[in-house]
Amino acid sequence: MRYLLTDDHWAILEPLVAQAKQFTGGQPPRLSDRMFFEAILYWARTGIPWRDLPSEFGAWDAVYHRFGRWTRSGSLRRLFELLTANPDLGDVRRILVDSTVVRAHQHAAGARRKKKRSGRHEVLAVRVLAAAGAG
Repeated sequence: MRYLLTDDHWAILEPLVAQAKQFTGGQPPRLSDRMFFEAILYWARTGIPWRDLPSEFGAWDAVYHRFGRWTRSGSLRRLFELLTANPDLGDVRRILVDSTVVRAHQHAAGARRKKKRSGRHEVLAVRVLAAAGAG
């Protein structure tokens, strides 16, 4: 599997992740912080359902619930703030890229409808019905 976080990236990110954590008590998770963020990046990059996370990231539901905890507690927001405030990172900015494509039918945009012409299948159906004495 190809990972996104290099050792240099993680050297910068690791202290910020430790600083952003809201809750540090309890039993430590099986998945390291680095692999957790790799899982999040993989999920965001591929757009797959949580259940389809590769087994290298451990149990999909553990990653899903941990991501939910990071989001609800504000830890993820805090991490983004720390990243943008860090002078070592230069001009790092948060951006959202949404690749959703919504297509509409041409008539939804107000295009004029073409007159409906009798197609070959309709003519054939009329002939069959006429031959059968139905009409």
